[in-house]
Amino acid sequence: MNHFIPIKSIGQSFNECIHCGLIDPEKDTTIIFYDNDFLKAKIKELKESFPNSTIHTSAVKANPLIKILEKSKALGLGAEVASEGELFLAQKAGFRNEKIIFDSPAKTKAELTYALQNDIHINADSLMELDRIARLKQTIPSASLVGLRINPQVGTGKIASTSLAGKYSKFGVPVKDYRDKIIKYFKAHDWLNGIHMHIGSQGCEMQLLLKGIEKGLQIIKEINNTLKSENRKVEFFDIGGGLPVSYHHNQHPPDIKIYGQEIKSLLKKYNLENLRLITEFGRYLHVNSGYILTKVEYAKHYPNDNTLIVHAGADLLLRECLNPGQWYHEISLLNKDGNHKKSKTLKEYQIAGPLCFANDIVARDVKIPEACEGDYLVIHDTGGYTFGMWSKYVSRMFPKIIGKESNHYFVIKERETVKDIVRFWS
Repeated sequence: MNHFIPIKSIGQSFNECIHCGLIDPEKDTTIIFYDNDFLKAKIKELKESFPNSTIHTSAVKANPLIKILEKSKALGLGAEVASEGELFLAQKAGFRNEKIIFDSPAKTKAELTYALQNDIHINADSLMELDRIARLKQTIPSASLVGLRINPQVGTGKIASTSLAGKYSKFGVPVKDYRDKIIKYFKAHDWLNGIHMHIGSQGCEMQLLLKGIEKGLQIIKEINNTLKSENRKVEFFDIGGGLPVSYHHNQHPPDIKIYGQEIKSLLKKYNLENLRLITEFGRYLHVNSGYILTKVEYAKHYPNDNTLIVHAGADLLLRECLNPGQWYHEISLLNKDGNHKKSKTLKEYQIAGPLCFANDIVARDVKIPEACEGDYLVIHDTGGYTFGMWSKYVSRMFPKIIGKESNHYFVIKERETVKDIVRFWS
């Protein structure tokens, strides 16, 4: 499949939405577009790459929009949630309880009680959490599957903030020091059904992910050997998500088909072909499925530097602004009619957002044709881990989100109003 939404298609969508009235250029200074057809293709490719018995879930944190969750559900996915709020978003979107996986590292007694009472799948983040679940299960009959998150300690990727399998991680039980204790807990609790891990996200190469998965399979094999006398075994292996995507349009991302084949080979190596896999992809599904259009409010051309003041900043692109150099997006330029601006002569710009602090710089030293007031920048590949991290700093209004499916456009979420802002702070 094509890994990126073409700029020609983006310009056409912008133009059509202006003409049909979905975009008001005076008010909609930033618009987020999300392409359901692109999501559908990604899900199809994902399912084809893994064993048929695999349960695939979408990480709600990547894209919490209820209408997108509903689409993911309709396409056969479950939901991975990392908070009580995300859990209720998943239920609101119609996911059956058994298709919801609860992964928060800070689950309260009340949250665990609710999950157990409603047969929601729980992945415990620690042995301490397993102890809490054991106490609750003494009085709560439950069909919840329960897994234990481990840290395989296979190393970190290129981005420290998204790497979760180093010697230390805030998540999971480290296997090097607690291997025997992990096995002991499986021996003690017949309701403990599986192993969970999430090695990391962008910046973690496929080989690092596979190395971690192999560590998980090794400990599953040991647990199964210990439980053999009780005619029990580990029922599922939740491998999380984490396959990197490409933000560079001249580079191909890791091939999920190869990833799936390598995982199948590892299952065969350890005679675990019947082990049920679970995935929790977020970035892979959503990032390349969306983009941002943001209006150039001022084009500041000075003798030694040029700056574009736009309406998408650290409120919408938090990681990009606070971690310059680690996060990158292709940037294109459209005129006010949606036509792609091209020129042999390029200018170098700093792309600055609307917030009142110095690091509100979305991108630095970007070479594009000369921009004018009223043009729109396209910030590509922003369908996940952008608006889901929205910041209320300086009370900017959350932008309109427009969906596209089969050449039909519709509003996924309306732009916030002044009343919405006042209500939030009241």
